Formats: sequence, C-alpha cells, structure tokens
Amino acid sequence: MQLMKNYRLTRFALSFSCLASVSAGPAMAQSTGDGEESQAYPRLIEQNVRSKLSLISEGDRRLGLGANGDAKSDEAGIDIKPEWVWQLSPHWRSKLLLQAFGATGQVDVSDEIGGTSTDGFFALREAWLDYNGLSDYPGESIRFGRERLKEDTGMWWDDDITLVRWIFDTSLLDTTVGVAQKLAELRTDNNELQDDEQDIGRIFANTRWQWRKGHYLGFLVTHGQGYGDQAEEYAARGLTPNDSFTDSLTWTAIQADRNYFDWHSHDAFQYFASVAAVNGTDTVVGEDPSAPSGFSDRERDVSGWAADLGARAQLLDTPRWVIGAHGAIASGGSGGGEPGDSDAFQQTSLESNRSSFTGTRSQVHRFGEAIQPEWSNLKVFTFYTALSDRDAWDANLLYHRYWLSDEMGTVRSDLVEPGFTGASDDLGQSVDLVLGYYGDSASTSWAAFDVRLRGGVFMPGDAYGDDADSSRHRVVVDLSKRF
Repeated sequence: MQLMKNYRLTRFALSFSCLASVSAGPAMAQSTGDGEESQAYPRLIEQNVRSKLSLISEGDRRLGLGANGDAKSDEAGIDIKPEWVWQLSPHWRSKLLLQAFGATGQVDVSDEIGGTSTDGFFALREAWLDYNGLSDYPGESIRFGRERLKEDTGMWWDDDITLVRWIFDTSLLDTTVGVAQKLAELRTDNNELQDDEQDIGRIFANTRWQWRKGHYLGFLVTHGQGYGDQAEEYAARGLTPNDSFTDSLTWTAIQADRNYFDWHSHDAFQYFASVAAVNGTDTVVGEDPSAPSGFSDRERDVSGWAADLGARAQLLDTPRWVIGAHGAIASGGSGGGEPGDSDAFQQTSLESNRSSFTGTRSQVHRFGEAIQPEWSNLKVFTFYTALSDRDAWDANLLYHRYWLSDEMGTVRSDLVEPGFTGASDDLGQSVDLVLGYYGDSASTSWAAFDVRLRGGVFMPGDAYGDDADSSRHRVVVDLSKRF
C-alpha cells in the first residue's frame, strides 16, 4: 500500500513538472520566434489569477449526538487559482488551471471539490488540449486531458476528471460523448482517491436539443465499469466500508426545460423536468461466518429511480423578481426483486448538486447549504424567491422540506452525520439565504470585488430523535478578485 502511495505521489510530481514545461513552452516560442508566423502562434489568449478570501462558520455536524463532543468550527481560508489559455495553432487550443488553498483549520470545500475537509493544498485542476479541425462547424472539437466536466444541473457531472470527449455545440443542438476516469485527486494534501472511487472507467454522453425557441429536450447517459479489487481487500481485512463499490452501473436521464438555467432570461414562465434511473450491479461487503475473516464481498443488483420537477414564474422584469418551486424524489431501501438487492437510487459520484436553478447568477446547492445531502433515499420540497438585476447583484431565499423515502434507510451528506433512529421519515427542514454582488465582472478597477454570502440553517426532524440539536448552521462569506 505504501508503494502504491509513493507511486501515485511520484506520478503527481511528474504531472506538475510536465505541465510546467508546457506552460513555459508557448511563452518561449513567442519571445524567440523570428518570423511573423511564429509571432502569431502559439499565443496566450487569456491569463488571469482568481483570488478569494473566505470566512466559514459551521454548527455541529453531529447535531449534538456525537460521543466525542461537538464538531463545529469558525475558520478563514484563502484560495488562489492561476489560469492560462493558449491558442497553439488555428485548430489547437490548451488550458491550464492550478489552485493553492490554505485555511486556519479543517474546512469543507464541497462547493468546488467534492466534499473533503482540509487545511490547505496545491492542486492541478485542469490541463487539456482541444482540436477543432474536425469539420467546418466552429462548435465541434475533440478535447483530451483533465477538465472540469459539468452539465447545467450539477446533479450528474461537476468534477475534475481525466477524459477524452467529442463536443458538438450549435444554436439548436449541444452534444458531448466521451470516456473518462479519475486517476488521482492531484492534490498535495490527499492525492489518493477514496476507495469507492478507484478503478472505475466511465463512458458518458449528453445531448440537448432546442426543439422550439427557448424549449429544450435532453438525454443523458453515464456508465461506470469497476475493475478493482477493493471489496475483496476490505473483506480480507475484516472491514465493512460505508459505501458499495461500483461493478457495472448505468445511469440514464430524460430532461425538459424552458431556459431554466439562463439567468439572463426574460421569460414570464419557466419549467424544468427530469426523470432518471440507475441499473446494474455493485459489490458490498458483509458478515460471513464461513469466511476466514468473518466477512465476504458479494455482488448485488441495483435498480433505482429519481425525478425532479420545477416551475418558476417571473413577477417583475426589471429588477427581475421570480418565485419557484421544486419537488424531487429519489428511491431508497433494499426492496429489490431478490433478498439483498437494492432499489435505492444513487448518484454518479461526479456531481456537486450546485447550479443556478433559482434563475439568478448565484450557484446554489439544490438540497440546502447547511446539510447538502446526496440525492438518494430522499424526498424534498423546495420553495424559493429571488430578486436580481441579472448581472451585478442577486438575492435568493429558499425553503426546503425533507423526508426519507425509506425510513429504515439513511441519507449521506458531506456536512451532517446520519444518526437516524429508524422511527420516522421526517428528516427536517432548512432555510437558505444566498446573496451575490459581482463588482469585479464589469470593471478593471483594483477596487472592484465580487462578494458572496451563502448561509443556511438546517432544523433536524423526528428521524434524528428527541436528543438532536434544534438547528445547525453553515455560513460562508467570500470576497473575490480577478487579476
């Protein structure tokens, strides 16, 4: 295991060294070229540094139920992201995005990097090449490298991953198809992937068709194929992981919307609808008296489904004032066709659940800032209202009500430990306030900054029992500047 860790760290260091050479190459070519043509390519077409100072306050993650005391914090963090984009030739383009993060203590960075607590790291976020000489369509290209793979909802893909994908983007049709795999986190604090994310090859595709002006139909598919032996290793060591291991799982979704994620829209009424399913097999580890370690791994069938329906009405156009509501459900439990099978919906593990679904520029967590649950074994009703001028500022107020689909099951969260009693499906409720001011976007002044507040309060329900705290908060204030 130590040998593997050293190998991964060495690979991480070599990646940084190679990328440093790549970043130096175009600049050197520009400065040393003698002819007019060498001056034209390669050329740096975008270069900036995004900096962010954050103040983060969180209530007890154990909701007062932990045996080791409270798990709450008040910390500060600083985040710096340098970015370069080069035009290498008429058809070749490249991007490099790095990150340096530091905090006064352990904080959660789930708004950007998949819910891991840290006090600092250096990271490679993106490094890719793009070739658009496949045809005469300006929106067609093939891209390979490490990229932030994201779709509008954030509930399927919003993660940094190594991939090769074909992109076709026109005014009526937006399509991508590719293969991907997480090779490492590429971070100095924790380079290794979590065990349940290792050794999974992925195939993905997404298409969105504008069948009528402002109205879209979409289809999304993701397949994950596991090829590792993590489950066997856990069983041999007599350990039971909290998660299952992907064997062969396929996610499909059909979506329809009317400009729902376009925060510049002037539509008086907008809608969003998504129906999804996951099918296949995964591997779990459980007790087995006949095994030498007392545990063994076994394959189980998975068949889950989920739906999310939302509508929004615009009451005023300038400033834009909207009200909206969503109803989301994800199946849960183990009531499959055979004993031990699962009919619980599970997400792709590439999601962030964060998007601009309130009709403003702000990226808001779909299921609540103070709890941030995964979309599994969950029923959620959401009501929101938002006010904005579309470009410079916005204000979002949201209310969420939660239930368990299966009261004997659980819900995973990066911020709140489960602690369910199994006596009720009442998970609780939460209120979020998200404010944004974007002074840096339209100004080159050194005095212009972006300011964002994301605050939430979660109030646990009967599923946590009578001894749980009455509320838990999470408040993040960001002050950002692009240089």
